[in-house]
Amino acid sequence: MKVRLQPPNARDEFYLVDFALFMKHVDTWDLEQRESIDIRDAFHKHWFAEGADGIWLFHVPEFYLQNGVAKFINGRHRALLLGRYLAEIPMALTNMDGYPIMALSPHPSSRTVLQQISIKKLVGDEIFELPDLPIRYMGFDPNIGK
Repeated sequence: MKVRLQPPNARDEFYLVDFALFMKHVDTWDLEQRESIDIRDAFHKHWFAEGADGIWLFHVPEFYLQNGVAKFINGRHRALLLGRYLAEIPMALTNMDGYPIMALSPHPSSRTVLQQISIKKLVGDEIFELPDLPIRYMGFDPNIGK
């Protein structure tokens, strides 16, 4: 399935991240508290919107960095599902240590982790090939609001 990235927030920045390295920096307690254990091999239909050119828009997983620890805002299921199939996944970084991404004040460990996990910064108009999985309605998603 070909997709373009849909930014959850206009200030977020897209990165192509090394999923295995990203997971080494994830707050595992936060991940475990968010019902992220049972990951179905299917996409939720609300993760996509139809694009004008026939290429779907994909709501990418969002995360932030705090003192060098990656925490999800939303998209845990999406990230873990994509990580099963792809070594590199697109994600949206919302902030580092509470500062806008381009601020000069994030903790040095957060900057280091971003350098370690990011393969490259994305401009947002790239086309990605996602795994060929079924698209299903999997219930209300409070992060998307439907």
